[in-house]
Amino acid sequence: MTANRPRVLGVEITPGGRDAHLELIHEYLSQEGGILHVVTANPEYLMTAREDPVFARAVNSAGLVTVDGAGLAIAMRLLHPNVDSSRYTGVQLTADMARLSSDIGVTLFLLGAGPGIAGRAAEKLLVDQPAARFAGMWSDGSPRPEDDAETIRRIRDSGASILLVAYGAPAQIYWIDRNLAALEAAGIRVVAGIGGAFDYISGNVPYAPPLVRKLGLEWLYRLVREPWRWRRQLVLPHFVILVMWEFLRTRLRRGVE
Repeated sequence: MTANRPRVLGVEITPGGRDAHLELIHEYLSQEGGILHVVTANPEYLMTAREDPVFARAVNSAGLVTVDGAGLAIAMRLLHPNVDSSRYTGVQLTADMARLSSDIGVTLFLLGAGPGIAGRAAEKLLVDQPAARFAGMWSDGSPRPEDDAETIRRIRDSGASILLVAYGAPAQIYWIDRNLAALEAAGIRVVAGIGGAFDYISGNVPYAPPLVRKLGLEWLYRLVREPWRWRRQLVLPHFVILVMWEFLRTRLRRGVE
C-alpha cells in the first residue's frame, strides 16, 4: 500500500487530477527501471475489493489509482472534500498515452478487446495524434494463466514501453498483478487496465450524449443500450448506501472530536 492516499471503502485513491497523474507516468517512462501499474477505478472496483482480498491487494498495491467512475468522484468529494479528486478515465488515459508516445519517443502495445477493436481504436487515435507510435496489438490475447507466456513474449518482442490492457474488470487487474514482474523484465514501464476504452475510441460503443456525461450518468446510458449489464449495476445502490454510511460516521466522529 502507498502512504498518504485517501481511502474510499478501503480502497486507496491517488489524489490529484490529470496533470499530476501524467507527471508520475512521465517519470516512470523516463527512467531505466521500475514499472507503474495504473488502475482506473470505479464503484464496481470498490465493491469487488470488499468481497475479494486478492483484488483489493492488487488495487491497493498499484502505483496510481485514478478516479474513473462518476460515482467514485462523488464519493471522494463527500469523504475527502479537501482532496483533488478530478476524474481521469481510461479513455482519457489512452488518448494521453498516444500523445506521450510521440512526445517522448516511446511505443504502445494494445492488448485485448474484441477482434479488430484495438486496431480501429489505434486508427482513431492516429487521427488526433498522427505521430503516435504503436509497437503492436493483440486482440486475441487472453487473461487465462495458460496463455500468459505467449502474451508476454509478444509484448517483449514488440519493444513497447506502455501496455494498455482491455480485458475488463476484474480479469485485467488479476492479469496485470500476476504478470507485473514479467512485464517489467519485458521492458514495460507503464501498464494500465483501461476496460472498455478501446470500444469507445473505436466507435464500437457510442459515447453518451454530453449532458449525460456531465451529469455522470454514463452508466445509465450504457445500461439502457445494453440491458444485459443490469446484474453488474446492482452493486451501485449498495455502493451509495455504504458511502453515505461512511460519510455519516465521519461527520459524527468529527462532531465528537
